[in-house]
This record gives sequence, C-alpha cells and structure tokens, in this order.
Amino acid sequence: MSDNMRDVLAREAAEAEARAQAEERGDVPPTPGQRGRKPAMDPSQVYSVRIPVSKLRRLRELAERRGIQPTVLIRQWVIEQLDEIDSDAVVGSDADGSETPGDRGLKLGHRRQRTIVRSSESCGLQGRQHA
Repeated sequence: MSDNMRDVLAREAAEAEARAQAEERGDVPPTPGQRGRKPAMDPSQVYSVRIPVSKLRRLRELAERRGIQPTVLIRQWVIEQLDEIDSDAVVGSDADGSETPGDRGLKLGHRRQRTIVRSSESCGLQGRQHA
C-alpha cells in the first residue's frame, strides 16, 4: 500500500472516530441510516431453542399471516409470557420466601401440565395446585 493511501485511510479513520465521539456526546445527530453508538437500554442476547420441524411450519404460517418474521413472533410470545408471569401474584413460596416452580401461572400445554401433575404426585406433592 502506498504512503499516500495510508495517509488517506488514517485521515478517514480519524474523522470517523471524531464524528462517533461527537455523536456520543450529542454534539451532532447520528448519520442517517447509521445506528448511534449509544448502548441499548435493555440489551438483548441470542438464545438458541430447539423446536420440532412440524411446529416450525406452523410458526412460519402464523408469522407470515401477521406479516412478521418467525423470530419476532417467538420473541413476542416469550416476552408476553414473562410479562404475564411477572404481573401475576405469587401463589406459593418455600419456607425461605422464594418462589416455587409452577407458582406463577406459566401457561403450559395440556400434555405438559399432566406430566407435571403426575411427576409431583409421584414425589408426594398431591395437595399442590398446578398452573
């Protein structure tokens, strides 16, 4: 690379860094079409989930009908469930005051609910109510 090209690249890098710092301080608005460098208020993280192919087909159909991506639909559903659980009152707690699994109304499929009931009965928890 020629010295002239290095000088051009170094100058452009310095200008870009100065612009980014000015955007962070709020001295200038972000460049149109570019995201600011401000960290997200509630950062996200990628989480991998295994879903049966037959269910993915149905998920894609539902998402297409709503005009959104399947990942957006999954995210909406998970967040809605978590918000609903957080808004519900705690039904039961352990002696130390911590929540016990299944206490906050998590909506499970009927098969999953029967599995939980059966497994808790085998553990001697017949008197517990299950969501």
